[in-house]
Amino acid sequence: MMAKPEAHYSVALISALKDSLRACHVPEGARLAVAVSGGADSLALALLLHKQVDIVALSVDHGLRSEAVFEVENVAEIMHRCGVPHFALKWQETKPHSNIQAEARVARYRLLGQWCVANRVSYLLTAHHRDDQAETLLMRLARGSGVYGLAAMSMTAPVPGVPDVTLIRPLLDVPKAALVNYLRAEGLEWAEDPSNSNTEFDRVKIREFLKSPPLEGFSSERLAETAKRLRRSRDALEYYEREWLASAVGEEEPGYLLLDKSQLAAAPEDIVLRGIASLCRAFAGGDYVPRMEKMERLLADLRTEGFTGATLHGVQFLPAAEGRVLICREPAACSQRLSLTAYQIWDKRFEISVDGATTALEIGGLGEAGWQVAVTKWPEVRETPIPYAVRLGLPAVFQRGQLRALPHMGYSELSDAALHLSRKTLIRSKK
Repeated sequence: MMAKPEAHYSVALISALKDSLRACHVPEGARLAVAVSGGADSLALALLLHKQVDIVALSVDHGLRSEAVFEVENVAEIMHRCGVPHFALKWQETKPHSNIQAEARVARYRLLGQWCVANRVSYLLTAHHRDDQAETLLMRLARGSGVYGLAAMSMTAPVPGVPDVTLIRPLLDVPKAALVNYLRAEGLEWAEDPSNSNTEFDRVKIREFLKSPPLEGFSSERLAETAKRLRRSRDALEYYEREWLASAVGEEEPGYLLLDKSQLAAAPEDIVLRGIASLCRAFAGGDYVPRMEKMERLLADLRTEGFTGATLHGVQFLPAAEGRVLICREPAACSQRLSLTAYQIWDKRFEISVDGATTALEIGGLGEAGWQVAVTKWPEVRETPIPYAVRLGLPAVFQRGQLRALPHMGYSELSDAALHLSRKTLIRSKK
C-alpha cells in the first residue's frame, strides 16, 4: 500500500524538528509558543508540531494592513480545528513612517515575548528557514558587515528585548520549498503578505536575485552553509570575549559594572571591542550595539591616562578608583515615566510587581531632581554607598508627579501598595 502524499513530506520534517528541539535542550513536556503569521512557513511549523508537543499559537496584527485582521482570524480557525490554543496580539503604538519592517519586527518580538513571560512559557519558536539564512547573509554583505553580521542565525537566542524567553528556530536547515510542499500535500492554503513581493524592500530584492543568480554558487543552500561556517567563527570570537569579560569586569550591586583598565590591552583589540559592545548591550538591552567607529573612539578614550568619562548607547563610562571604570545606565536614557502595572520589566534591567492599587502610579529613573526630593523625604538615604551616578538611574515610583518610593533602597510612602523589585543580571551568557 502506497503512503499518503503528505507522509512523504511530514515524516522527514517531523524528524528534523525533533532533532532540533533535542539539540536546543528543550525539556520534554515543556509548553512551546509558536509565532504563526498565517504564511506558509509558520503555518507549517505549527501544524507539524501540534501532534508532537504541547504548543500554543500566537499571531500578531501589526495594524499596518487591513487584510491582517482576516489573516489572524484564518490562523485562529485552523488552530481551532487542530485543537491548538491561539491568541491574537495587536501592535497598538503609533506606527513609524520609515524603517517600517525593522520597527514592526521589534514590536512583534516584544509582544510575543511579553505574552510568554506573562503566561510562564519559556520557549518561543519561529519558522526561520534555510532561505532566510541565505537572504540575510547577502543583505548584510551588501551593508559591509563583518564576521558577526554575516554569521548565520543561531538556533537559539534570547527573544529580542525579552531575554528571559528563549527564541528557537528549529527549521534553519529546512528549505522553504519543503514547507510549501508539505502544506500543498495537506491541502491547506496560506496567506501571502503583499510586502513579500514589494521590491522597495531590500529582502525582496535579494529574494528575486536568488531566483536567477549570475553564478552557480549563489544558491540558498551554498550561502546558508557559508553563513553556518561564519557562525562557527563568531562562536569562537564570543568564547574569547566571555573570557575577557570574566577577567576584566566585575558586576556590583545594585546593578553597575567596574572595568579594570589594565585589561584593555590584555586581549586582541577586536575581542576588547566586542566586550565593550556587550557592556553597552548589558544596560541598553536589545540586539543592536553602537557602530564600530564609535566603539573604537570609546576604547581609545578609555586607554588614555586622563580619561574623564564618556557616554555611549545610553551607557555612562566614568573614572573610578584603583584604575577602574564605573559603567552604569545613563540617567537621561531611562528618565521617561511609564504607568506602573501589576507586573512589568522596567528598562530591561529590573522586574517589578505590585500588590495592591496602582492608580496614578508611574515608574521612571530617579534622576537628579528626584534625588534632591529623596534626601528631603528620607535624610538617611544620603548614607547610601551606591555611587551617585548609579543612584540616578535606579527605578523610582511617582504618583501624580510626586516621588513616592525608591523600591531598590527600601523606601516607600505607599500605604495601599507593596512593591517587589528584583534586578536582572547585567552580563548574561550568550545562547
